[in-house]
Amino acid sequence: MKAIFKGNLFQASRYQGKIRIGSDKKSEGFVEYVDVLGNLHKDHFVRLLDERDLDYLYELSYELKYKGRWFHLFTALNPRAISEDYFEIILSFLDLEEKELAEKLGFERTDKFYYTKRLYRKDIEELKVIELPQGIFSSQGKKERILEGEEIDDYFASITD
Repeated sequence: MKAIFKGNLFQASRYQGKIRIGSDKKSEGFVEYVDVLGNLHKDHFVRLLDERDLDYLYELSYELKYKGRWFHLFTALNPRAISEDYFEIILSFLDLEEKELAEKLGFERTDKFYYTKRLYRKDIEELKVIELPQGIFSSQGKKERILEGEEIDDYFASITD
C-alpha cells in the first residue's frame, strides 16, 4: 500500500487500526522501527497515523498487455522481479474461454485450476498501472495509466532505484 502524507510518498501498511508509514529518513513524529522479534532498526523509521491525517492512500495493481490481450500481473512488481526479468500471468482452468486462450498462447498448467505463463520484459506490449484508493479515499474511484515502450522501462527503473 502507498500513502501520501504532507505531499510525500511512503510505503504504508495497516497496523493496530492505524496506517503505518515508513521511511529511511528520520523526520518529526517518526520513531525507529522495531520488528516482530524486538530488533531495533536504526536505519528505518515509522509513524502511525489516522487515515484522515493522510493526503491519499492507495493500493497498486498491474495488468500487462501480451499478444494484444490484457492479463493481471500475478507476480509482485518489485526490484527482484524486474532484475530477474520475471513476470507471471495466470488464467483459470474453470473458465472455458480462458482455458482455450491459455492453450492457444502456450500457457502451462501449473495447478488443478490454473494456467500460468512467464513473460519477459520484451513480451510486454503495454503496462496498465491501476491505483485503487483505500479507506476514506475509496470513493475517489480507481485511476489507470497505460505505459508503452520506454515509459515501461522508466517506470521499472523508478521501482528499482
